[in-house]
Amino acid sequence: MIYFGCDYYPEQWSQWLAEGEARWETDAALMAEAGFNTVRLAEFAWGLLEPAQGQFDFGWLDRAIDVLGRHGLKIVLCTPTPAPPPWLLAAHPEIMQVDAYGRHLGPGTRREACANQPAYRERSRIIVEKIAARYADNPHVIGWQTDNEFGCHDTARCHCEICTDRFHHWLQERHGDLELLNQNWGTAFWGEFYLDWNQIPTPNASAAERNPSHILDFYRFSSDTWRAYHNEQIAILRRLCPNHFVTHNLMFFFPDLDAYDLSENLDFASWDNYHFHGATPALVAAAHDHIWGVMERNFWVMEQQAGQINWSVYNPLPEPNFVRLKTYQGIGHGADGIIYFRWRQALGGSEQYHSGVLDYAGRKTQSYAEIAQIGQELKELAPKLEGTVPSAEVAILLDFDSRWVLQNQPHNSLLRMDHANDFTLENPAVRMDREDEPDERYMTGRAWIAWPYLAAYIALWEANVPAAIVAPNTDLSRYKIVCAPFLNLLRPDVVENLRRFVKNGGTLILGPRAGVKDQDNKLFPIPQPGPLADLAGTTVRYMDSLAPERRNELRWSRAVTRMGRQSPIGLWAEILEPEEGTQVIATYTEGWYSGKAGITYKFHEEGGKVIYVGCMGGPMLYHALFGWLLPEHGIYALMPSMPGVEICARVHQDGRRILFLLNHTSKTQYLSLSAPTTDILSGEQFDRSIILQPGEVRVIEEKNR
Repeated sequence: MIYFGCDYYPEQWSQWLAEGEARWETDAALMAEAGFNTVRLAEFAWGLLEPAQGQFDFGWLDRAIDVLGRHGLKIVLCTPTPAPPPWLLAAHPEIMQVDAYGRHLGPGTRREACANQPAYRERSRIIVEKIAARYADNPHVIGWQTDNEFGCHDTARCHCEICTDRFHHWLQERHGDLELLNQNWGTAFWGEFYLDWNQIPTPNASAAERNPSHILDFYRFSSDTWRAYHNEQIAILRRLCPNHFVTHNLMFFFPDLDAYDLSENLDFASWDNYHFHGATPALVAAAHDHIWGVMERNFWVMEQQAGQINWSVYNPLPEPNFVRLKTYQGIGHGADGIIYFRWRQALGGSEQYHSGVLDYAGRKTQSYAEIAQIGQELKELAPKLEGTVPSAEVAILLDFDSRWVLQNQPHNSLLRMDHANDFTLENPAVRMDREDEPDERYMTGRAWIAWPYLAAYIALWEANVPAAIVAPNTDLSRYKIVCAPFLNLLRPDVVENLRRFVKNGGTLILGPRAGVKDQDNKLFPIPQPGPLADLAGTTVRYMDSLAPERRNELRWSRAVTRMGRQSPIGLWAEILEPEEGTQVIATYTEGWYSGKAGITYKFHEEGGKVIYVGCMGGPMLYHALFGWLLPEHGIYALMPSMPGVEICARVHQDGRRILFLLNHTSKTQYLSLSAPTTDILSGEQFDRSIILQPGEVRVIEEKNR
């Protein structure tokens, strides 16, 4: 089943409109008309459900659920804890977060509360218990979303007195004693030696740079804080609502919290998909695959953009077919639920310019028409997708410790791996393989962003080769090739996992900066890539951080490209020293390290292979590398690639595939077919080629493989 619906705020419309609750019937009828079967409710309704301490009012929510249920709509309820009510903030002003400058966040919005504050924790437990007990047996309620977007608005890390005290306890549990902490942090530098736990501050604003080990542990502590807060809610829901699923809506590659830990006790992960300024089809595809990889299972899009957003740099009106294209992109990558945000554009509050399925006047939008079309199409498609999952033979490792390390010490500002620091791939040092003017629709306003760790993913996406994005300590046995771009920090469990993968015959691609830091964020006292040097068969002798205007090139060996192809590189270059028996497969062509190794290859007797990529060349570099590697591993594209046309697949247990063909360009595209086929969505038949109009989607089922 595909869960298909919207995020709805009935409490707002009963206040804003003279018709009051009567509007709910109209909305429910329109939702059913659009083919919806699911509605999400109550994520910010704490102040209405508990208008004063200990006084609960669920009557309005009971009535709203009843109205929606009578129209055949199932309900996903939220724990309403992201927006503590005014009475709680007034009674306990200490629960408001403190930023790195010692300033309290102001009340009157959302996400201002600190997860370590006892009053907030206690009242959160009470409201979650009350709402869970109230609806545990309601026939219309099928599941729960916990809270909302943990950490958004820079609220993942708090510096209040309670957090400082809890941080000290967390450090004691992690390091055991102060002598070991001083050793692990390297506090001899600047004479930072601690004699008492209470001497250790949170890494708040300071005159000079903080100890990077100190910062990393605070990031870990902060992530663990929200993990513990989250797990309390999950435990309550499991106890009181054992027949309901539990999920949480994550955000687009959000860097501040460890998504793997935060999601560990969920039934499946969800995320909120907004095509902000600079996002591209490839990056949105990567985000879908990342959320799938958080738990290695199908997921939901709990907030799917339905029109304009209100918070990006620019907020253009999406073109026709945008919503349909993004919906099927999500389903093609493993989404079993698509919930549109929001049902109707708000009349009041801070999100007034955020579009809905209906506009602020209650009129149907272009999105409503597209959604209604999807609702009809899913009647045919959804049964065929039952039991299908994405399947990939290539994995890309995304490690939160390494992200946090590189946030703090990028050594090149364009490598700062955070959510906000994006840059255009039109920069010649970043994206140098597009000689022709890119298609406007494909490039989403010509503004590509791509964090460096996604270069390999983008190359695979452009070649229509599926890729998973997973944790570095996950079971890698299902994959033939594993890419570890920017695995800057190496924990012992990760080292062992990668060794096991190579020993069992896998091919590991290590990217630049690999193995520089130990688990405490200190440099290894051995050459990079540290404990993986013997596995890689090479070490890094020097590293060069390149300004955007500096250029270099790689010359590939003929073993990789028979024509002696060259690839431009920028931003980062490492000069490698391979050991005997390790092949050099690419060398630099410019500067004092011209002719020196930039990429090496080592074959292990067990059959495994390790490639060390010591530089950044964007997707072009990986196109060359994968052009050599993929055929050797029997990995092939889902269909021949065409710029701007995405092919993704969901696979049955018997290997049969359902292919999603998505035209992200403004041009009509023609794809060659190996056999006649039928578009499941339209019923249209195709013989030797299939036609994709601008922004169009086709879904076909392979009969035999």
